[in-house]
Amino acid sequence: MAAPSVLGCGRAASRKVLRLEARGLQAAAPTAELCTKPAGSGKPPKKTTAVGEPAPEEFDNSTYKNLQHHEYNIYTFFDSIAVLSKFRQPQPSSGRPSPRH
Repeated sequence: MAAPSVLGCGRAASRKVLRLEARGLQAAAPTAELCTKPAGSGKPPKKTTAVGEPAPEEFDNSTYKNLQHHEYNIYTFFDSIAVLSKFRQPQPSSGRPSPRH
C-alpha cells in the first residue's frame, strides 16, 4: 500500500493516493511523483555501535538434576493413585462390558 509512504508529503497528496487506492488504480498513481517534500526529518540518523553477540554459555549436563521425576518419594504419582483409589466414586455404566477390557 502506498499510503504510508506519502503521509509525510502533506494532506492533499495523501488524500489523493488514498482516493486512488480505494478505486483500485494503484498503478496509475505513482507515489514518488506526488511527494514534494523529503520524507526524512532533516537530521542525520544516529549511528548505533554494533555490539557483538555475547558468547553462549556452555551447558554442563552433569549438573542438571531433576529430582522430581528421578527419585521415589511420598509425592510420586503412582502413590497418590493408590492412596486416593479408596475415595474414587464408581462410574456410571451402560450395562455392557467396555471394549477396552
